[in-house]
Amino acid sequence: MAREERLEAFSAWTERLSALRTAMTVMDLDESGAPEKGAAFRGRQRGILAGEYRRMLHDPAFFDLLEELRREELPGDTARCVELYDEQLRKEGSVPPEAYTALEEALFRSRKAWLRAKQKQDFSQFAPVLQQVVDCERSIAAAWQGGGSVYDKLLEDNQPGWNQQRYDRFFATVKEGVLPLLAEIQAAPPVREDFLYHDCPIPLQRQGMEGIRTYLGFDPGWGRLSESEHPLTSVVCAGDVRFTTKYRAKDVVQAVFSTVHESGHAWHAHNIDPAYDGGILAVSTSAGLCESQSRLCENHLGRSLPFWQVHFPAYQRLFPRQLAGVTPEEFYRGVNRVKPTLIRTEADEVTYPLHILIRYELEQQMMDGGLDVSQLEVAWNEKYEEYLGVVPTHPAEGVLQDMHWAWGYFGYFPTYALGSAMAAQFYAAMERELNVEQLLLEGKYQTLMEWLGSHIHRYGNRYQEDELLCQVTGETLNPGYYLQWLHQKYRAIYQLGDR
Repeated sequence: MAREERLEAFSAWTERLSALRTAMTVMDLDESGAPEKGAAFRGRQRGILAGEYRRMLHDPAFFDLLEELRREELPGDTARCVELYDEQLRKEGSVPPEAYTALEEALFRSRKAWLRAKQKQDFSQFAPVLQQVVDCERSIAAAWQGGGSVYDKLLEDNQPGWNQQRYDRFFATVKEGVLPLLAEIQAAPPVREDFLYHDCPIPLQRQGMEGIRTYLGFDPGWGRLSESEHPLTSVVCAGDVRFTTKYRAKDVVQAVFSTVHESGHAWHAHNIDPAYDGGILAVSTSAGLCESQSRLCENHLGRSLPFWQVHFPAYQRLFPRQLAGVTPEEFYRGVNRVKPTLIRTEADEVTYPLHILIRYELEQQMMDGGLDVSQLEVAWNEKYEEYLGVVPTHPAEGVLQDMHWAWGYFGYFPTYALGSAMAAQFYAAMERELNVEQLLLEGKYQTLMEWLGSHIHRYGNRYQEDELLCQVTGETLNPGYYLQWLHQKYRAIYQLGDR
C-alpha cells in the first residue's frame, strides 16, 4: 500500500470510529428525560455500540496500519493522531471488547440509579450498582498495559504523567499553603453573606441568567444551555456543545457560578480547531487542563469584583428586598466568603481543594480494595468531619452529591485541584498581555475567550500538557501561582495584612 493510500485508509478508519463515538454521545444526551421504561433497552443498545467501537479500534489491521504510519514522515497533526491511537491500543490491547460492553451497560444503569437514590436520599439504592461499576473499572484498568497500581493507571488515564506519588506531593504543597490561610480566615471577623440566601424565585433567576449568558458571549448557534441535577458539559463537535446549570431557590448566585464554570468548558470545546471534530485531537490534552479553563472562568473571572460591578445592579433590581442596601463591594466579598460546607460545587476557593482531597483518598481506598462500596457513606462522613468539621445529615448532601462515580469517572476528581492550579498560572500569563479587569468592566468577556482560544483551546490534544503550559506561561506546572492567588485575594477580602 502506497503512502497516500495508507493515509486515506487511516482517515477512513478514524471517521468510522468518530461516527460511533458521536452516536454514543448523542444517546447519552438524549437519556436526560427519556422514558424510564426504555432504559434497559437503550442501555443494551449503547453497550453494543461501545463493543463495536472497541472491536473496530482494536482490529489487528488497524494496529498494523498504525505501525506502518509510525515509520513515515508525517505532518504534525497526523503524526500526533497516530501517536495517540498507538498509545491507546498498546495500553488497552489485552482488554477484551466484552469488558467495555459490560462497563457501558453498568454505567447506563448507574446513572439512573444515582439520580433515583439522590432524590430519595438513600445510598443503599445506589451502592450495588456502583459496586458493579467499580468492579468493571478495576478489572479493565488491571488489564491495561503499563506499570503501577490500578488507581495509578486510572489517574494516568485522566492526567498523563500523573500517579499517586506525584499527586501526593502536589496535595502536600497545596495543604501547606491553604491550611494556615484557612486558619487565619477562620480567626478573622466574618464577611457578611446573609443576603445571598433569601428566597430567590427561580423564574427571576432565569431572567437574570439571560443577561449573564449574553455577557458570556454564549451563542445558541453553537451551544445549548439547559438544566440538570448536576451541571455538566457534553460535546458533539465544535459547533454543537451542550451544557447545563442548576438553580437553587435559596441561593441567588450558585446558578451563576455553575453557568460560568460550564461555559468555560463550552468555550474550550467550541474553540478547538473544527478540523479536529470527531477525532482524537478534538479533546483537551488532559482532564486537568480541561478543568483549568472552567476553574479560570468561574474563579478568576466570575468571582471577581469587576464581574459583579457589571451584573450586581441587574440582580439588585430583580431582588430588591433581598439585596436592599447591599453594595457591589459587599456582594463581591459575600460571594467569596470562606466557610467549610458540605457541597463541593458550592465551596469557596480556599476549602475547595479539601473537598477534592477527600474524594481522592476515598478513590484510593476503593480501588486498592481497602474500602468496600457498602462502607463508602460512613467513610465519606468521617472524612468530612476530619477535614472540614461538617457532617452530612443525608447522603444527597454527602456521598450522593456528585455524579462522577455514577458515570465511571474514577481518577478524575484530583484533576479539579490540578485544574485550579493551572488556572492561576494561565491567568497570570493572560494578565501580562491583557487588562483583564478593564475588559470585564467594559463587557468584553469574549475578548478573554479569544485569548484563551488562540493560546490554549484551538490546539485540543495537539500538544502534551507540559508543552502547552511552557508555550503559554513559560514554565511547566508551578503551584506557586495558585497559592499566591489565594493568599493575595483572600488576605485582602478578610483584611489579614501581608504574610
